[in-house]
Amino acid sequence: MKRFVRHIILFLMIATITGCQDEFMKQEIIGEGKAGISATLDFKPMSSALSQTRAAGDALKDIKSLHILLYNEDGELLKSWTQNETKQELKNYEVTSKDRTDADAENGHKAESTTARATFTLPGEIEYGKYYIYAVANIPDLLTEYAENITTVKGLKSIPLTWDNTKNEETGEYNVANNGQMLGCFTNSTPSNNSIDESLIINSKNVKLHAWLSRAASKVTVAFDGSKLKEGVFIYLQSVQIKDIPSQCYLGKENNVGKEGYTLAVPENGPDMIDGEIITYHEGDKAEDFEYGEGCADHRVTVGSPHFGSHDETAPALYFYENMQGAGDNMPDKRQDADNNGILDFPGLPDKPEKYPNYRPKDAVPYGTYIEVHAHYISNNSERLGNGHIIYRFMLGQDVKKDYNAKRNCHYKLTLKFKNFANEADWHIEYEEPEPGVMTPEPYYISYLYNHSMMYPIKVNTGGRKIEYIKAEILENNWAPYNASSEIYYTGAPNGVTAPWNGFLSLHKTTKTVLYENEIGSNEQYYNAVPKRGEREYKDFVLPEGITSKEFTTKNSEPDDKYRVEKHPTEANTYNIYIPMYTRAKQMISTTGYTGNNPYVAYQRKARVKITTKLEGLDEIFENEVPIYQVRRVVNPKGIYRSLKNSKSFHVVLKRLPRENDQMFKTFQSEGQWKAYVVKETNGKGITLSVTDPNTTELKDDPEYGKAIYGKTGSVIDFNVNFEQSSDNLSENRYAIIRVEYHNYTCQHLIFVRQGDNPDDLVTNGVKWYAMNMKTTSELASNPLDEGSLFKFGNWSHPIDALSNKNPFEPWINVKPEDFKVYPEDGLTNAATGDKMEWTDIIQSNTTDDGFGNPQMANARVATGADFWELRNSYIEQGYGVLYGDDATETADDIVEAYGYDYVHNKSGRGMRGCFAYNRETGKNLFFPIGASGYGHRKQSYTATWGDPETVNGVLRYSAGRTKLYPDPVERPLFYDLYKRPGGIYWLNAEISQDYFTPTDGVSLGWDINYFSFDFNFISKGNLIRSGGSDACFVRCVVDP
Repeated sequence: MKRFVRHIILFLMIATITGCQDEFMKQEIIGEGKAGISATLDFKPMSSALSQTRAAGDALKDIKSLHILLYNEDGELLKSWTQNETKQELKNYEVTSKDRTDADAENGHKAESTTARATFTLPGEIEYGKYYIYAVANIPDLLTEYAENITTVKGLKSIPLTWDNTKNEETGEYNVANNGQMLGCFTNSTPSNNSIDESLIINSKNVKLHAWLSRAASKVTVAFDGSKLKEGVFIYLQSVQIKDIPSQCYLGKENNVGKEGYTLAVPENGPDMIDGEIITYHEGDKAEDFEYGEGCADHRVTVGSPHFGSHDETAPALYFYENMQGAGDNMPDKRQDADNNGILDFPGLPDKPEKYPNYRPKDAVPYGTYIEVHAHYISNNSERLGNGHIIYRFMLGQDVKKDYNAKRNCHYKLTLKFKNFANEADWHIEYEEPEPGVMTPEPYYISYLYNHSMMYPIKVNTGGRKIEYIKAEILENNWAPYNASSEIYYTGAPNGVTAPWNGFLSLHKTTKTVLYENEIGSNEQYYNAVPKRGEREYKDFVLPEGITSKEFTTKNSEPDDKYRVEKHPTEANTYNIYIPMYTRAKQMISTTGYTGNNPYVAYQRKARVKITTKLEGLDEIFENEVPIYQVRRVVNPKGIYRSLKNSKSFHVVLKRLPRENDQMFKTFQSEGQWKAYVVKETNGKGITLSVTDPNTTELKDDPEYGKAIYGKTGSVIDFNVNFEQSSDNLSENRYAIIRVEYHNYTCQHLIFVRQGDNPDDLVTNGVKWYAMNMKTTSELASNPLDEGSLFKFGNWSHPIDALSNKNPFEPWINVKPEDFKVYPEDGLTNAATGDKMEWTDIIQSNTTDDGFGNPQMANARVATGADFWELRNSYIEQGYGVLYGDDATETADDIVEAYGYDYVHNKSGRGMRGCFAYNRETGKNLFFPIGASGYGHRKQSYTATWGDPETVNGVLRYSAGRTKLYPDPVERPLFYDLYKRPGGIYWLNAEISQDYFTPTDGVSLGWDINYFSFDFNFISKGNLIRSGGSDACFVRCVVDP
């Protein structure tokens, strides 16, 4: 990563704060006598000025100690009273909370809705006369440490306060409350804010006094607004700190640090002043190679998620003592283009005086206090690719031009308003990009789906030279989940560095869905064979005269496997190079389990790619390492079903599980722009999309797909699917495939829509499939979500009802081998009769030679091996995830709701997991549920000849050969915890000979749907029929003409 730094002072609207004004005392007759004094002491609410330590915004709101000081008219101390934990000299002392109005604030704009009020009575009486009475809060040693100072009013106001910049050893928090010193002056006039330094006349028996306590400190809250950013721009916030704060402050007079006559401690050079608190937004330091991405979404700013931070009273705040540096025409102008000529007045970078002789640090106000924000800036926008550390600075004061007075008792509300690429001329820009140099945005994302691609952008500033070559090399290519614990996956297998051939990423186009061992040898041999899938070199970069963009291919690549070279339209000697990257086959030798699909719902997979760039005539070689993440598998939602007469809309929000064993799905932001559109349809013109949030999404014309929903960078993927009445034939099923392109359009998710449950073909003029599983020999399940019943082979008389096929507890998470039991304990329910039955009561009715037997339903037969094999046609694909039905109107959060549909819970919007077989050309789809339990399979107990023995007779479990963790699966680590992974098995009508359609491990009798590893294939008879009897599986029928 090539470093660049931007120091920015922001254009802000600032409210002017009016200073206190003294009023002359009107002459009054005093007379003789003594008076009793009662007093009210109010905290003056902070004025609203500029409109993570984690110092709370209310850190300076308490009175820990209070001193009342009585001075004569010459300003000489007469008496004092103390109120603290050990000494209570004030009578009737009480502290309450008081609501505040704008009129209570010094400038008429309150920044606190409530502050404290103390009421008390002075003990004894005071002789009539002219006095000054002051209240001092939170200086507990006032009478001892400052005994000499307080003898006069002048000395009192000149007390030097010292900023406590230490941290609490136990909590690590700054001791902000120790800087809460306050001063107030009592008056017997109507309570007002202009009471400082007012003397008062006491000339009656009972006097009620009032004072406003004012803090010596002020605070700053910082918020961020990215609503004007360009698409594809990310600002990852690291920290905000208040810099160059006064180490000391006068208690009661203007703190003009470093000015003539200033008597408190101050360094010789302003930038050597102490720095104050720091609010950190992420863990770790500010290193430029810090890895950013979706894990930092909670502290970043994008146009689709533009607001971060707040100015609430209790929001994290930065505190500092007053610092009055002056204002007026004689002060430097803060604006970076004050004459509006489009040229920065004082451009440059710190510490480079030879290159930037006119650079003006701190706007030439060396003792001023400022805010500094550290962030990481990434632009994936082709208009201006960028990646680097960035700094924003703002000098505190009362306006945006020439006021540098950071007054006491103010709440400065600082909002950083980012615009376009966060470097517009309204801001102070200090920016330098290397020339020549190579910029690679990171991180970058690729689809969780197999055989998908994305174009990775590289920005090359050639400095006027030619590009000799660019080379990409995969350094790390993982099959395993990223940032997952050893409880989630087997850690003993070779990782993505030592065995990259088992990983998900390829630099060359992938074309095969399944890699067969008898064709490729091994994954290692295939990966390293020409063209090497982990290496690629690009050598053509010359554009013909007048051409600004051209595609090229590389040696041994597929003809349509091209990279693209574009000349940058505005930046001299700069090119954007787009190189393709691909996910690999769905199955990379099925017996290994390795897959180009990400099987993990809760985890990404990571690869590292080194980009090497060589320019002609330059010895320096540019090397950039970039992380490529395969995004989490998105399963919620994956499909929407509606009956033919149901026009109820469905609210789509893509969600994911944060961790493997979490119960609740969460929304996620798109790492870049996103869009959604209907990509394929059959009889489905009435299936349309609409906007749900006009602030982040927009329905626009699309040249290829008619209409599309477009979402902003960093926004949630959120839209409606509508089922409109139209001229379509409503007696026929409607189908649509909705494609969602997200993460800057580099990733895809498909949502399968079906309206109607009439039997239909997936392959044109092929077999027509019923949309539902069988419940009994004569009855279909209630709808496509309903899993139906489990049947032993050939036994139509004893269907095991769906309500019996549930796990022993829910949510079914943190599963251990011992959790698998025969359940329910009171027996299984016969779906046909409602009677209870035991597993051993259900017999296998037919031999496998006789076949399963047809149902007692007209025009129906159990699907054969040939029928299922038709679903492996070249244009038939499979997708896995959650289908929602007639009663559902939105994406569910709880896995119990998302996975747990049954015919009782048919009005609560539940979903069902399963596999969608779909025709990618017509959009038609067919859903195979795997059951509310996630296990569409009950097992007969057996003694194992391989794998694990099954000792729990009739247990609900998908895995045919594993009942506990796979011991040391070095060559097939994705099968490590197969015993608890979801899936379903469907009976074939009759046996299929070994290797009849495809290589198999024996005679086949079932169809295997592995929800985790995406297997959609035959399963052998030996895994389903044991010496003790038959397993129980689902049954799907087709139309028998």
